[in-house]
Amino acid sequence: MSFEDRKTGTAPASWVSMWTSCVGCLRDKLSEDILKQWILPLKIQEVGESILAIAVPAHLDLDHLSRVYGGLIEHCFHEATGRHLRAQFRRQFDMPVPSNHSPAVPFSSLPSIDLNPGYTFEEFVVGSNSQFAHSAALAVAKEPGGSRFNPLLIYGGVGLGKTHLLQAIGNHVLREMEGKRVRYITSEAFYREFVESIQHNRINEMSSFYRHEVDVLLMDDVQFLSGKDRTQEEFFHIFNALHQSRKQIVLTSDAPPGELKGLEDRLVSRFQWGLFVDIQAPDRETREAILRRKAQAQNLNISEDIISYLAEAIDSNIRILEGAVRQLLLQASIQHADITMELAEEIVNRIGSHQPSRRPTSGDITTMVAGYFEVEADKILEQGRGTKEVAQARQLAMFIMKELTSSSLKSIGQSFGGRDHSTVVHAIKTIEKAMEKDDSFRKSVDAIMGKLTSK
Repeated sequence: MSFEDRKTGTAPASWVSMWTSCVGCLRDKLSEDILKQWILPLKIQEVGESILAIAVPAHLDLDHLSRVYGGLIEHCFHEATGRHLRAQFRRQFDMPVPSNHSPAVPFSSLPSIDLNPGYTFEEFVVGSNSQFAHSAALAVAKEPGGSRFNPLLIYGGVGLGKTHLLQAIGNHVLREMEGKRVRYITSEAFYREFVESIQHNRINEMSSFYRHEVDVLLMDDVQFLSGKDRTQEEFFHIFNALHQSRKQIVLTSDAPPGELKGLEDRLVSRFQWGLFVDIQAPDRETREAILRRKAQAQNLNISEDIISYLAEAIDSNIRILEGAVRQLLLQASIQHADITMELAEEIVNRIGSHQPSRRPTSGDITTMVAGYFEVEADKILEQGRGTKEVAQARQLAMFIMKELTSSSLKSIGQSFGGRDHSTVVHAIKTIEKAMEKDDSFRKSVDAIMGKLTSK
């Protein structure tokens, strides 16, 4: 990089030219929607001896980008430049997200972050893990602001379909209700928009825009407002205004409202006004259905044996399932080969290090803990207190469920004989204190949790 390039922070023209050629190759292999959403926002940052560094704006999922499109980008960069480099994706928080704008642009003409046209209710595979969330989202989409589900908050772990349902609401409203104004935005993008409004003395304009020119507000990952006090305050007032005007609000988060940390109590209480529903990890049958749907959408001929293998090997994250299908498509295209079990195993091995630890079921946890205390698993689930060992086992099982699942405290209590929220809180605190005082017990708990997530 030249002195002038270092001073201005811009990439050399030669790097930009290489990246432009790479994007041209990608354009031939990806749909226009995927290219617009995932590739065009990227910027070349560095071309090294072995590394192709790519800057990723804050609104994109860096892990998903790397896992699903990293190999294709490396392939296209080699095809365009003749250089074999490993793609390295770097978060670039000072890059503008789509909601950012110049001071001259009025808020009324600003687009929200683009909705993915593939995120529709028709394309969402409903399983026992997501049936309630899907039904609630569909009810809101058919009657935004008119149902009891306002706000609707959908919570759960990474890659389980929260964003799909959130955007499906937006796509449905835009398609079926002419004139309805939908704004989809991540909490991080909302924060950056708020900061920029402060910088340009446009807070009143921003507030007026959200209050009067938005009919359906869809905010993704609301937990990332944690610690951002002034942004929370502004969102609190916007929330109140929209709700009073019977405008629809839909949020996603990684936990139920009562367990969101770093958010003001008054904001959390607003989240509890309507309905909050969770999405769990998909069961085996749902995973197979998802794979069949994705393969059909990509015109891939995948045998039932391979579908069964992938559904067994990738058991916690829908994004990774979808990524596996895309990787199969890419590899088969590059190698001009059929999709075989060997290729599927290669893909699974490649993405294995990116797959999150397995999420155990309540049954897994109860059985493991019962074995540790040498008590019957059924005793732990009974309403009565039982022996001292049973009571301790029950407390530990509650603690582990809180740590390793997305279950709310209320649902955890229901799993153990219909116990209430305060009993679960007491159990968790008891185990935490025991782990602090007894190093041997702490190691035993760590070992149990390690076994549960590595099964």
